[in-house]
Amino acid sequence: MIPLTTIKAANATLSTRLPSPVCVFLGGTTGIGFYTLKQLVASTVSPKVYYIGRTPSNAEIVQKTLEEINPKGTYIFVQCDILLIKNVDKACEEILKKEKEINLLWLSAGLLRSGFPDTAEGLNFMAAISYFSHIKFIINLLPLLKTSTTNNHFTRVIRVLGGGLEKELDPNDLDMRKATFIKSRQHHVTSTTVTFDYLAKGNPEISFVHAFPGFVKTEGQTFPGMISLAVRALMWVGGSWLCVSDEESGERNLFYATSEIYPASKRAEEVMGLIGGEGKGEGEDVAVGLDGVKGSGCYTVHWDGTAKSGNKVLLEYRETGFRERVWEHTVAVYKGIEERYQKDAGAA
Repeated sequence: MIPLTTIKAANATLSTRLPSPVCVFLGGTTGIGFYTLKQLVASTVSPKVYYIGRTPSNAEIVQKTLEEINPKGTYIFVQCDILLIKNVDKACEEILKKEKEINLLWLSAGLLRSGFPDTAEGLNFMAAISYFSHIKFIINLLPLLKTSTTNNHFTRVIRVLGGGLEKELDPNDLDMRKATFIKSRQHHVTSTTVTFDYLAKGNPEISFVHAFPGFVKTEGQTFPGMISLAVRALMWVGGSWLCVSDEESGERNLFYATSEIYPASKRAEEVMGLIGGEGKGEGEDVAVGLDGVKGSGCYTVHWDGTAKSGNKVLLEYRETGFRERVWEHTVAVYKGIEERYQKDAGAA
């Protein structure tokens, strides 16, 4: 476990190490994303943040809060219902027109709900919210991330969901339609890590982190049936010691989003030369990637900062080419949606 004191000390260096980052926060208006965003603007000098959300009324609260914390920052609300891929494309177009580079792409938006019908684009509701929309943000904004690396600036993509909790995927259900609520959640987690692993291979200059935030009480946690009763009972009995506090969650996740111990593979040797070495404490040495190699560019991080590696399923997916199959299926889903829109436009 990385001590909170170590994490706070590292975050305190952001004012000199990353004083004016350009960030995109998907999921920054509530919950874990908001807690982390507040810590980010408090720790940097003049950040520029695009925070993406569905509800303007929430954005007003966020805007006021961020301006009070750090009036030197620039905060831009981008309204977007990520349920539809066309909305994601529109939001990204707005950012692409205004920016030349992005240092940090934060992805934490989502819901813990079930029983909803498919989206208007034909996607499973939870798959659209938890997986397809997030990966589309990465694909769309990849040019700005790559420009950041070209300028030798800090660059990271972080998804906060369930890093380290990956299980075997159903190869016959990559659309995530048949799974139960819990299986579906596991599918989103594993698909995210597998896709991050693929992207890290093709973009060795960018660091990819998939983090598990632990138990943090946030909005949007509506579970189905008996699961809801069990979760509420658990929170009532042990919430005070089971849950990570808002402040600690913000500090820890800011660390995972900005710490040099999770470098892009292309920078691993350089970073190890700067901060590596014997006798380093937890959180002060370069982390091990999911393949078991230090600084390999793709990391699954537990809530306490421990980087997980050696997952047999993930390593098997690398060896058998299933990693590439997941990516190809994901891209095919986006292509199918785009083609349907083009067909509808042509028929109009």
